[in-house]
Amino acid sequence: MRKEIESESPQPQRHSRWLQRSSLIVYLLVTLAVIVAVNVLAARHQKSWDLTKGHQHSLSSESVNILAQIKQPLQLILFDKQENFGAAREFFGKYERVSPEVQVTYIDPDRHPDQARQYKIQTYGSIVVKSGDHQEIVSNMTEQDVTNAIVRVLKGDKKTIYFVAGDGERSPDDSGRDGYSTLKDALTAENFLVKQLVLAQTPAVPADCAALIVAGPTHPMLEPEVDAIEKYMAGGGRALFLVNPEANGPLVDYLQGSLNVKLTPDVVVDTSGVGQLFGASELMPIVAQYDQHPITAKMNQVATLFPYARTVEPGSTPGAKATVTTLVETSAESFATSHFANGQVRVDPASDRKGPLPLGVAGTMPAVVNNAQLQNVGDSAEARFVVYGSPDLVSNSIISFQGNKDLFLNSMDWLAGQQNFITIRPTPPTSAPVNLSAGQMRMIFYAFFIGLPALIIILGGAVNFRRRRM
Repeated sequence: MRKEIESESPQPQRHSRWLQRSSLIVYLLVTLAVIVAVNVLAARHQKSWDLTKGHQHSLSSESVNILAQIKQPLQLILFDKQENFGAAREFFGKYERVSPEVQVTYIDPDRHPDQARQYKIQTYGSIVVKSGDHQEIVSNMTEQDVTNAIVRVLKGDKKTIYFVAGDGERSPDDSGRDGYSTLKDALTAENFLVKQLVLAQTPAVPADCAALIVAGPTHPMLEPEVDAIEKYMAGGGRALFLVNPEANGPLVDYLQGSLNVKLTPDVVVDTSGVGQLFGASELMPIVAQYDQHPITAKMNQVATLFPYARTVEPGSTPGAKATVTTLVETSAESFATSHFANGQVRVDPASDRKGPLPLGVAGTMPAVVNNAQLQNVGDSAEARFVVYGSPDLVSNSIISFQGNKDLFLNSMDWLAGQQNFITIRPTPPTSAPVNLSAGQMRMIFYAFFIGLPALIIILGGAVNFRRRRM
């Protein structure tokens, strides 16, 4: 009987081993099928996640918004040495994944000198941005430079902006801390042509003016100068006014009477203490409240700084034809005081007006005469204007503060009839290097190169020992 049992035992063992092997083969086939399916799906539906600080390996939402404006093929042509194409493909791939209209070409100027001459390429790394009849050449392969070039190409022909001069206004050629040279560079990058206009010499706004900027005159403007501005606005002109707290005279009278903008002679003081977190004083109110308007629609959670500002708000002029909307407001912990002179400001909480306080407005007004200005803005027959109560808003020392530049450039795009390009501009990526001490490096070495392998060996031995005991 014992022999019969022993003779029958090998068959179940062989059957068990066959089942184990069959199961293993099935598992391997299923795993292989899953891997193939995943690769097929990944090839057809590319998706990536950027987990770096500041999303350095993906385009900013601002660039994505700009690419959404592309309605026809946009060419990006890189002229560089062939060995640099690998890194370039990773960079330009971000643009290709966002918009199917983006077409990227890589050309080695040493192998194709004819094409380099065609585009007048002088240096390696030059990028031609081309759409239709418009093209730009940039020399830096950064998101900020490439996206700005795309904006210029999409906008087409340059529009001319005139800065009024002759009455102590801020100058776009002044590189001092109170000057506007940085603003001029920003406007140029946005495809605007910047010029100056002395109305005291030629009291008429040129026909090619897409927008006029009156940047904080320190002396009262003359009647003929203001008359020229009034005539320009009556023809559907576009203008931006930056008004000092001390400003008075014909310009202020025109803003209050014809454009229905209320300008109280005061200075805004921010007592919330928030400004101190940014290194600002009480006379530099922080603004984070924006009303619904195309200029400020995309400025949520972006702060702006208004140094030495006065209140600017919609007026109540009887029969006024202008429609005025508040753009920005201070916090509730602010006051508008009329007690200021010679740089000395005094707040009286009992009598001074308490916040929130408006510091800027935008308005429209029907054009009353036909004028060539309407051809420059390509918009409806209406005049547009923006008024802010601080000329320091975009001075060289302040313009780089968070949303200041964006607020101003958005104002210019709205004035020039380019609302599609109103956005928050992409900023250069910031790096966050990890600095490790020698002790920390040793700890990482022991943990990952000695400790982890040792742990795997110990766990493997324990599992093997347990199986032998079973």
